[in-house]
Order: sequence, then structure tokens, then C-alpha cells
Amino acid sequence: MPISHIVRSAVAGMLSHKLHLDTIANNLANSNTTGFKAAKVHFQDVLYQNYTHAANVEDVQVGAGVRPSAITPAYTQGDLEQTDMPTDVAIYGDGFFRVQAPDGTPAYTRNGSFHLDIVGGQRVLVNGDGHVVLGADNGPIIVGTDHSAQSLAILANGDIQATRFDEARATDVVTTIGQLSLARFVNPEGLELVGQTLARASVTSGAAEVGVAGTTVGFGQLVGGTLERSNVNVADEMTSMVQAQRAYSLSVQALKTLDEMIGLANNIRSR
Repeated sequence: MPISHIVRSAVAGMLSHKLHLDTIANNLANSNTTGFKAAKVHFQDVLYQNYTHAANVEDVQVGAGVRPSAITPAYTQGDLEQTDMPTDVAIYGDGFFRVQAPDGTPAYTRNGSFHLDIVGGQRVLVNGDGHVVLGADNGPIIVGTDHSAQSLAILANGDIQATRFDEARATDVVTTIGQLSLARFVNPEGLELVGQTLARASVTSGAAEVGVAGTTVGFGQLVGGTLERSNVNVADEMTSMVQAQRAYSLSVQALKTLDEMIGLANNIRSR
């Protein structure tokens, strides 16, 4: 077996496990990020080559190392944390909120930390980065231009209700001002992650299917005044980090041993 193949196998292992460590570090860094989903690195062996062993007429198949094949987020349910903020909302079950990205296309997120902001002279619901939250009509959820609404409430089916005091009738009036809808995908692991807890649809994920929370089959329900924490398990990530570090060290040690063997061979030849 050529020495260059041994070097490539060791280097491939080092690079692959470095990527694994980078992914684990990113998971740990976002353990407190609302709606964040932990990612996992998948590995696969690379092409094998046939070598004829001196003591065996049959060819021996020798691999050429490892390479990462994919990095996929795990869309498991995160714990719900009560905030009592009327514009905070969490998804319990399947689905994604829809927001309007800066280029006008829809983006998808599990982060329901919303607030009100003035866009185009109207108060609308936006996410933490100022992207407009899309309602069931594919437009912004308009709360109004005045400040007469005393409170907001988001129901389990996505209805957004505003309560204001009617002076003429001397009573509170509840009005439904919009409805949040959810999107889901055949293969959510195939979504293209773009940062800020946002993702875009891709060929792998399939097109978005839009439905009403809690009523359309297959969609989760909404919990107002609550946020979904990240699903990062710190203990599991630390265990994976130790394993990845040991694997990286073994690849480095293989390369170091090869270097020592080459040095020993050169010393023997020089005598």
C-alpha cells in the first residue's frame, strides 16, 4: 500500500473529526438560543482499492479513510419556557413559523420570540431581527396604527386576538386581527439553514405545506406566552466532544507514527 494513501487516510480523519468538533461547539454555543435545533454530522467510508497480498492470491480491499456525508439538524421538540409575553409563542409539535426574508421570499423558523414594530406606517408582528411574520393570508399581521389595543393573545389555532376598552359601551371588546399559520415539509432535515434560526426550502426538503395549527392534520398547536428552548442536550454534546477529540487524536497519532517509521527507514538506509 503506497505511503501516500496512508497519509490521505489520516488527514481525512483529522479534517472530518475537526468538522465534527466544530459542529458540537456550535451546538453548545447555541444551547440557550430560542428555537435552535442541534445538528449532527454523518460520516461514510470512501472508495476501497484492491491490493494483492504477498501470502494470498486474492485481492485485499483497503479503504481510503472517512469523509463527512451530511450535517442534519434534529427537529425534536424542545422544552417550553413560559415568558408571559403576549407576543411570544411556541410550537408544540410539527411545523415552522413563516417570516418574510429581506429578499421578499419566505423563510421558516421555530423561534416564536415576536414583537410589534412599525412597518410602512402600520404596527405589525415581526421577529427578533425585524422580519415580518406572515399570517394565514400570506401577508403581514397588522395590529393597527393606534395604541388602543390593551393586550394581545395568541390562541392554540393561531388566532391573534386584541382586546381594547370601548368607552361608549364601557366594556372590553375582543377582536381577531389575524391568524398565524404553520408550514411543514416532507423532509425538514433537508432545509437550508441560513442563520438567525432561519431556514429556507430546498429541493431536498420539498415544498412547504401550509396549514392551521392544531386543526390541520399533522400540524402542532401553538402555546401563547411561551417560547421553545433549544433541544441541545449539553451532557450528550460533551460526551460527543470527548469522543470526537479522541478520534482526532488517533488520526494525528497515526500520522505521527508514519512520520517516525519513515524517519527510521531513512536512518537505516543511510548507514
